[in-house]
Amino acid sequence: MQSKKTINQRELKHLKDALKSYRYDKKSKIKVGIPRALHFYRFFPFWKKLLEELSCVLILSPHTNKQIVEEGAFQGFGELCLPVKVYYGHMLYLIREHPELDYVFVPRYVSERVEGYYCPKFLSLPDVIRTLPNIPKILTFTINVKENPISNSIISLAKTLGKGQREALQAYEKAKKYHKQYQDFLRKGTPVGYALKLVEKDKPFKMLKKKTPKNIKFLLLGHGYNIFDTFVNLDFQKKLTRHGVDVLTIENLPEILFKEPVIINKQFRPYWLHEDEILAAIRYFLVQGRNEIDGVIFLISFACGPDSLIAELIMRDMKVIRLPFLQIIMDEHTGEAGLLTRIESFVEMIKRKKRKLDEMKEKQDLKIFEEA
Repeated sequence: MQSKKTINQRELKHLKDALKSYRYDKKSKIKVGIPRALHFYRFFPFWKKLLEELSCVLILSPHTNKQIVEEGAFQGFGELCLPVKVYYGHMLYLIREHPELDYVFVPRYVSERVEGYYCPKFLSLPDVIRTLPNIPKILTFTINVKENPISNSIISLAKTLGKGQREALQAYEKAKKYHKQYQDFLRKGTPVGYALKLVEKDKPFKMLKKKTPKNIKFLLLGHGYNIFDTFVNLDFQKKLTRHGVDVLTIENLPEILFKEPVIINKQFRPYWLHEDEILAAIRYFLVQGRNEIDGVIFLISFACGPDSLIAELIMRDMKVIRLPFLQIIMDEHTGEAGLLTRIESFVEMIKRKKRKLDEMKEKQDLKIFEEA
């Protein structure tokens, strides 16, 4: 009896292993490469859930490194901003290191709202990437709510992968739900880098242990690919943390702050969606949240026209409310020593300001006490 039971257990384990191997056998699924750049830092949880529900195996490029940046800068022409050059580098890595890919995933984001557009570089990305040598087939969909519902684009994407409308819509609903859970997780104060690691490893959204709040808190503005690519920004957030600063990003702010588009004046409104989000965050800290932060830092890619324009508007607003503001422009030649010096100077300036305000408050309280 004991021998028979042991054999049955072995057979059961063998069947389970075989089933698991069948389910995750990469040879039986479509292999799709995704560059770890640009909208990866914003939409990867949605893409991952959607494509895996459509029976795809995802292959990611590694975290940005020196070789990726150099290859991307060499392939791109001078007028391109750094994030697009980095995207080129990641795509070239996938082409070179993963010849087994069936597709590379390059979505076309035009607009998620009727009022504005994404940067033209996102609009034309699938067309531009086709010019790279030895590029595999491109898997894409177009997000443009001005013309079509997103569901139509998902159905078209699924058709390319051999899936029907029902499967497409089911995958879309699951992807939306998962992405919403991810965004809610970020709004609880979770760092994006940590959250993306959980997504990549298929782990549940578990909060980090709460740390003791630091004396200084900064709002760090910028596009996700500038703020969360630690090679491009020279691990900027870690440098701030080491100098006793808590960092807040747009992803951590309540969703309601971004419901209403920003109106600059009666004639002008933000044309680009990313920039509208940045201005919406600033709008909150100009009024209701003025005392919630000690300063604002804006990371901008060299040659980014829209960011340069709104940076001037933000700087003027910060002067009005006397909130310290630092603008840092990055490119592939940005040096760590110069960046560290600017961080140290800015943080030290804030510390001195806070000490002075505390001293003034103490004197004022003492005066009130004496008069009483």
